[in-house]
Amino acid sequence: MSDKPRLLVIEDGHEYAEFARLFLGDAYEISAAHSAEGALALLEAHGADVLLVDLRFDRAAPEGLVGDLDETARRLFGGDRARALRHLQDQQGALVLGVLRSKGHTQRAVFVHDFPPRRLENLRKLYGDVDAVASFDAAAIRAALSRAPTTGAKR
Repeated sequence: MSDKPRLLVIEDGHEYAEFARLFLGDAYEISAAHSAEGALALLEAHGADVLLVDLRFDRAAPEGLVGDLDETARRLFGGDRARALRHLQDQQGALVLGVLRSKGHTQRAVFVHDFPPRRLENLRKLYGDVDAVASFDAAAIRAALSRAPTTGAKR
């Protein structure tokens, strides 16, 4: 068993986990999940100190996505299922984080995405300790993962 903090990477591919192992592996014990269900299973079995979350899940199978496709199509897109699916894929990381928060997992979550300030603040209001880094900059991600909770964070 390692004394390193645990980092759970949540993504639809493998790029984030590969990046984390290469550039953050000296500081974190890294595991990866590819769905909300997988993330919950890993959190329940092993826990995590911090989360690195991919926002877009465009390679995930539609049936594995969080969110009701038909309801999203009806409510947001006038019944257009293709647009609703794209929306669920584009926002999947935030939706997965919502599921994790609803189950009591309040770890810091860091997205690699250039969110507008207002969107990031809204994510913090909804999901507590959330941060974002605009690009795959190892030093910036490491700093975001380890810094004190953000303003408005719920611990």
